[in-house]
Order: sequence, then C-alpha cells, then structure tokens
Amino acid sequence: MKVDSTVPVTDDIDFENSVEIVYDRNFNTLMFDSIDLLFHSLDLPDYDEFGSTLARSSMVLSMLMLEAAANICIECLKLENTVFREIDRLPILAKFDYYLRCSFRNRKLERGCGEVQAARELKALRDAVVHLKPHKVKWEFQGGDGTTEPELTSFLRIPKNPDFWHNTHALTTVRAVHSFLQFFFCTKCKYTATKTTSILFAEAEIPGEQIVFPMVTAQTKLRLRELEVPLRYLRFV
Repeated sequence: MKVDSTVPVTDDIDFENSVEIVYDRNFNTLMFDSIDLLFHSLDLPDYDEFGSTLARSSMVLSMLMLEAAANICIECLKLENTVFREIDRLPILAKFDYYLRCSFRNRKLERGCGEVQAARELKALRDAVVHLKPHKVKWEFQGGDGTTEPELTSFLRIPKNPDFWHNTHALTTVRAVHSFLQFFFCTKCKYTATKTTSILFAEAEIPGEQIVFPMVTAQTKLRLRELEVPLRYLRFV
C-alpha cells in the first residue's frame, strides 16, 4: 500500500532548496498499518499463530485510530490552552460529542446507536490491553483435548481476552472503527469526503486548513471493498 501524505505541490516552492514544516498526527500511519496487518493476517490460515499476532496488532492500531481522530477534532476547535487541557482529558467518545456540540447547533452523539456502542466496546478493549489484568480461562478436557469458551463483548462479540483474538476479530474491529468514523463525519457532521480527509490526514498546524489526499493502490481499494470496510467518508487518489 502506497501512501503519499506530502503537502500539495505549488509552482512557487523550490523543493531543492527549501524547508517544509509539517505536523504529523499519525492517523495515516495507524490506518494503513492496521489495514496492512489485517490483509497479511487474512492471507494466512485461520488460527495460524503468526496470523493471530498480526490480527492482534491490527486491532490495537485500529482502536488507537479512534483516539487519534478524536484528538484531531479537538485541535480543529482552536481552544484556548487552559480549556484545551481540560477537554484533552475527556474520554474519547466525549471528545467527539464535545466537537459536535461546539461545531453545530442541536447535534450530539447518541449513545444508543450501533456505531457508538461498537466504539464504546473497542475503547473498553483498548483500555484492557493498556491496563492488563488476569483473564480467568476455564478449560474442559475430554480425551486429552482441551476446549474453552472465551468471554465475549456483548455487541461486537469480540473476546475480552486478547489471547483469543484472530483474523476474523481483526476484520470486525477494522469495520467497526471505520463505520463509527463514517457515521460521525458523514451522518453527524455532514462533511464531504474531501473535508474529512483534509482534517484527518492534515499536515498543517491547524487540521483542515490544507487539502491532502493519501494515495492508495487500486488493488488495495478493491480488497477493502470486497471486505466491506466502509471508507466512503474518505477520499483517496
């Protein structure tokens, strides 16, 4: 997958003798790495040990995308420093809600909708990875073979124990993250794909002030469509 997040080329810049300052917010790194890791995990047999390692890595990076996107939204508000520090301590979904309430009249994040429920579960899984605690696992043995049923989240049905994460869970996670972001930016904010991309992939000091389009190969676009990963909220070239 090829990504080009450079600033747009203009005629008045001498690229052989110039200094360019960009602000790398790493949303693009999290997104494309999580997708690459997902692809590689799906290319291996189900429950392959290394495939599960790739799947877990994809899931963690996908979960971090939500926090990166929320922080970028708060940046867009251009808050005074003391206010920014207070808002920066809010939970991820509260940041998205704060952005909506500050940017539009009578808009808020409905906590009961499916996309928000999924994002809430992913945030809880992310927190559990960061603050690891023992997971109780009950094994049952018959004829020398052991089986166990991991505890699952109620909405996405992802095991709470990362040891049981596999490529199918990685695909569920990638879909859920992009479904939430598409719901937020397209449905709630009513932004175009161009505007959303200019915010999330921003390299300017203030997100959204400069248009940047990531480059994605036709093969990658096709596979993402086949995997039903919702990316209508973004614009690629």
